[in-house]
Amino acid sequence: MTTTNDPTETELVPVVSQATMALFAQMAVSIPEADDSDAYEAIVTQLLGADGVDALNAPWDADKAAHLNGHRLKIEEMSRRPSDFAEGLGIYLVIKGTDLDSGEKFTLTIGSVSVLAQLARIWHLKGLPAIVELIIADRPTAKGFRPMHLKIYTLSAAQ
Repeated sequence: MTTTNDPTETELVPVVSQATMALFAQMAVSIPEADDSDAYEAIVTQLLGADGVDALNAPWDADKAAHLNGHRLKIEEMSRRPSDFAEGLGIYLVIKGTDLDSGEKFTLTIGSVSVLAQLARIWHLKGLPAIVELIIADRPTAKGFRPMHLKIYTLSAAQ
């Protein structure tokens, strides 16, 4: 959903049409729901292995996407979670994989409408693992968001 440009207006208008939303929902529901059973384990393990201030703050780094901007990523897993962000598609995705530029594993939450559509289609095509590059616009929109998309290099050989 998105609001109108009138700051006094509170009516929300859809980001995409109902027909497009139905198509998206059909693809997105096949992405498994996130399993939080190992989330605390992963956070605590990461903190216990921290070697400095940055590593101690890393589990709560809300700007992880910016750190991966321009990197070639191997997306190996994805799961969905409900989102209460009024201007989105009602879900966000948790993606896990390897940063091919650094060799490090990553976990990233992402709610960008364009990226969600790309990832839903990749999932629907059984395209994991997928090699992509995260592209984040240099300039923010009028609302302060920096649009994102994935440059897709390869999808799974099963594709």
